[in-house]
Amino acid sequence: MKPGPHIPSLWRELVAILMRKRRPSVQAAAGYPAGKSFSIANGPVTSILVPIVLIGLVGDIPLSFVVVALAHASHPMVIHAVIAVTYLLSLGWALAVRSTLRSMPHVVSSNALWIGGCVRVSGVIPKVAIARCMHLRAPRLAWMREQGISRNDVLLTSGFDPPNVAVEIKPDASGMVRISNRQGLMPARRWILLYADSPVGLMEATRACEANSAGSTAAMADVR
Repeated sequence: MKPGPHIPSLWRELVAILMRKRRPSVQAAAGYPAGKSFSIANGPVTSILVPIVLIGLVGDIPLSFVVVALAHASHPMVIHAVIAVTYLLSLGWALAVRSTLRSMPHVVSSNALWIGGCVRVSGVIPKVAIARCMHLRAPRLAWMREQGISRNDVLLTSGFDPPNVAVEIKPDASGMVRISNRQGLMPARRWILLYADSPVGLMEATRACEANSAGSTAAMADVR
């Protein structure tokens, strides 16, 4: 199996966008194996991340300028410049996050699930290490309470959107799972929580998941 994906630098991603060069996220995605891709860029938070920052720029910057002009009349230009740069960096960060998420979907290859996004963590989960998958229809903390799952047994990989897929790792297979963040390798946990635009499709592709009926009370109790 190929080495796991690395986590691209968001600031290098932004520089590549501005300079119209090949983005680090595209380079990282090129190292993914062939398989079925599952988008993660259209979640309830990530899909509106850039518009939210833009709205903040339009509304907050003029108001900030007025406040600074009244409270710091002696040297307003320096403070104006700091405020403008801060907001522009926020916009650049949002653009880089959006770009990375669009370039790096989850990929299910013939033998493993490759975790996409790579903003928070990256990783590879061999299919033989997966005990089951569950479709999360309830908030993460509520699901954990109802299932009696400790925080120490859960690894959240989605950086922005609420997870909708829970992957359970077999007790004797944690050593096969490779998960890392920007500091290096992380210990695998019993449950790995993901976000996918098509959670059911992702679960079916792993060939190790249990599809639950949306209409039945028993199914709802199971997935929560």
